[in-house]
Amino acid sequence: MAFEPGFFALGLAGAAGVTLLSRRKPAGEAPSVPWQGLALAAESISAAFLLGVTGAVFTWGYDGLAFVLGLGGGYLLLQLLVAPLLPLAGATSLPDYFGRRYGPAPRALAGLAVVLSMTALLVAQLMAAGLAGARLLQVDYGVGVAIAAVALLACFALRGRGLGVWASGIVFVAMLVAFLWPLVQVSTTKYGVPVPQIAYANTVWQIQSLEETLLEQDLADATVLKPLLRPFLSLSPLNFAGLTLALALGMAALPNLLSRYFMAPPARNARWTAVFGLFFATLLLTAAPALAAYAKLSLLSLIGGRVALTDLPAWMFAWGNLGLVEICGRAATDAAVVVKACSELPDATVLRLQDLTLAPDMIALATPEITGLGETWLGIFAATALAAALATAEGPLAAILDALGGRPGAPGVSRWELMAMAAAAIAVATFVAAVSPADMLTMATWAFTLAAAGLFPALVAGLWWRRANAAGAAAAIGAGLAVGLIYIVATRFFAFEFFEAFASLSSAGPMASETFGDLKQAWIAAAPGAAKDAAWLALDAHAQSIANLWGIKNLAAVVLALPAGIVALVAVSLLTRRQSMAEPQPH
Repeated sequence: MAFEPGFFALGLAGAAGVTLLSRRKPAGEAPSVPWQGLALAAESISAAFLLGVTGAVFTWGYDGLAFVLGLGGGYLLLQLLVAPLLPLAGATSLPDYFGRRYGPAPRALAGLAVVLSMTALLVAQLMAAGLAGARLLQVDYGVGVAIAAVALLACFALRGRGLGVWASGIVFVAMLVAFLWPLVQVSTTKYGVPVPQIAYANTVWQIQSLEETLLEQDLADATVLKPLLRPFLSLSPLNFAGLTLALALGMAALPNLLSRYFMAPPARNARWTAVFGLFFATLLLTAAPALAAYAKLSLLSLIGGRVALTDLPAWMFAWGNLGLVEICGRAATDAAVVVKACSELPDATVLRLQDLTLAPDMIALATPEITGLGETWLGIFAATALAAALATAEGPLAAILDALGGRPGAPGVSRWELMAMAAAAIAVATFVAAVSPADMLTMATWAFTLAAAGLFPALVAGLWWRRANAAGAAAAIGAGLAVGLIYIVATRFFAFEFFEAFASLSSAGPMASETFGDLKQAWIAAAPGAAKDAAWLALDAHAQSIANLWGIKNLAAVVLALPAGIVALVAVSLLTRRQSMAEPQPH
């Protein structure tokens, strides 16, 4: 599309526009509570979740709804446990609250938890912005991330801190319109119903019928096809519950989200802000499954029509050049590459579901093309996602700087020092985003998991349990954060070593363990060079699928980390002296 760079410029202009807007405080009264709810929804349903949840439902089907349920549940916890009392604490940030309530040691540990969780969220936001930019500019994904990082630093330089309430509300309205309008078009055109959430039911039944047809025609493999309505194919019930819990607790303790409550007295307004935030977020969260269903229906219809490998739609090659579409194990860069890759397979003239791999990150952005809405809607949607990602990324960045002592206007911190700290934080996040150790939704979920494990127990105890003291809070933060972080890092980046050490506690069956042994021997026997590298990649990929304790995936690490934090908090608080009136008190 010749005018895709124009949409990229539009996205940058939108990010810069809301940044400049947030520098000016509109005349008159402060934003209303509903508008504060819009701002809250923008911070929680960031671009990474906006794009990632759609991909999760598309890929996992029913199991992807864990993300929707978790984010929705987080608003309820926020309203019931945090919003009523947090505005009364007199703090200016989450680390400041821990310092006032508990003392310097818990404040330092809370600052570490904030830096780690917000860095993971910042990485996810840069991945979202980089992906949108790479598709619009038709450049390499790494280049897209680098451009997004420079744009984020420029926006932060204009603003100097996170977005204000007015600007964040505008960002969410733009996200809502760009997300819902193409859905309304599709649902109206295909079903005559302008409400996507209602038309979604018809789409689901059509998908189920198509899935059966593809199986009958040998265009799908039963071992690969994951029926949209069948639960627990990708996540066990324990992991489904753990993922939901991680997102809910993480939202209730998310540093960039809670920063708004410190500035939002009275407490009654804070409670209603959460209520309106839940209402507005629900509009997006309930639309994500519909978007995923429309994309899946269009894709299955394409495959059911026995499309020839030489006649594949252009969008597959556009995303294939970004490494996000693979056919027969090769990136789908053009028709010749696809035909060659599939030449050794039976019935290699038509596309089959088991031969096609779509990265979850691309689904939401590619849906306008997949469903036939056209490239214009792709440009509008991608430009909005780019602007939203850059704008909402300022929240995690501001939280990181605040935890490091770089709050704007703080004594002894010059503007140049603040910019240097911001540049360093963005550089670290850019490197991780370019390497892409996981998809953007997984990175965002890890951020919520670290916030839930490290901050939630001590935060809620500080608000509701006066017996909680500094030693207990420090123990809770240290234990929860350590267990969560170690489990995530070990099962993702040291899966081979983790499985060898804890094979007896893994959920891997005899066949999976035998496969691990065979792949290990193949890796040892392989000659140095490309063959050994390929053998290691196969071994590591298999190890990641079975490296766990009792079947718990790292997305559900909170199942292990949260009990560790709670037990440490209660035990240490009860075994050490009660905090005196001279020490920091709750309110």
